[in-house]
Amino acid sequence: MRPLTEGLLNRAYVIETPTGKFFLKDYLNQTPDLIRTQHTVTRELHAAGLPVSAPLADGEGLTLHQQGEHLLALYPWVEGHHRRGSQLDPEDCRELGATLGRLHTALDRLYRAIPQPLFLPCDSVAKAAGTAHRLLDAIGQLDESEREGVDELAEFRLHERLGLLRDLAERRPGPEVTLTVGPVHGDFHDLNIMYDERGLCSVVDWDRLELAPCLEELIRSALIIFVEFGRLDLELVREYVHGYLDERPWLVAELPAALHRLWWERLTDFWMLTWRYELLDRRPSVQFADQSALIVWWTHHYDKVLHVLT
Repeated sequence: MRPLTEGLLNRAYVIETPTGKFFLKDYLNQTPDLIRTQHTVTRELHAAGLPVSAPLADGEGLTLHQQGEHLLALYPWVEGHHRRGSQLDPEDCRELGATLGRLHTALDRLYRAIPQPLFLPCDSVAKAAGTAHRLLDAIGQLDESEREGVDELAEFRLHERLGLLRDLAERRPGPEVTLTVGPVHGDFHDLNIMYDERGLCSVVDWDRLELAPCLEELIRSALIIFVEFGRLDLELVREYVHGYLDERPWLVAELPAALHRLWWERLTDFWMLTWRYELLDRRPSVQFADQSALIVWWTHHYDKVLHVLT
């Protein structure tokens, strides 16, 4: 047995035995009931023929086992590899979007999706600005010998973001927006999607299964999978989004509102820097250059993104 190191939040191991290769997950910060719900859902999706990694059951039908403080589940090993958006052709992108659409539709059959007003206010300019100033103070307290390139970039981006927030305050979405809320994977991105020589073979890591706006998962995943050098590859994103909407055409009318909410969320969000300077966890810092540039690019190309995707 050896540990796997890829991923920010997982504690997992590969086990090789004479009868096969397996993936052992040691769950962190989740309750047994929540994990069992995830297992039930993924096993039903797998049984329905969808490319979903599901836990193995023992002779008594149990998929979760507790050993001391550890909550453990065993999965078949998925032979495959990850692919960035830039490694996909347009047909692959459309199929990836269609796969997410089929997953959402199957999840809807288990937990009915409902179009409803969110009544969940987006972060205010005042709250976001307060976070930015707090992070700037933390950077300012670093000794010169401690400062790295990412700290210089973070300082620049925070000042830049404060200016954008000041200029764009009136574009904050209202809480009355109606979006279809249903069960979603919760962490759909390239490191949780496996490919083999035939194409997409498995969607893994369902730890964040939740109820949320369906289109927000579609857009949020595109903002991770299809980003290169701080900008979106709009040709590939268009195929991805349209592949999804081919499966769920009734959501087309919601797309502008979902894009608006996600744009504002990214404009007011500083989670990578909060991890770095307040939680003292630098693992997400490798993503900061691309993601901090993306929101600036998106802001300056907002109408173009909206036109291409809708």
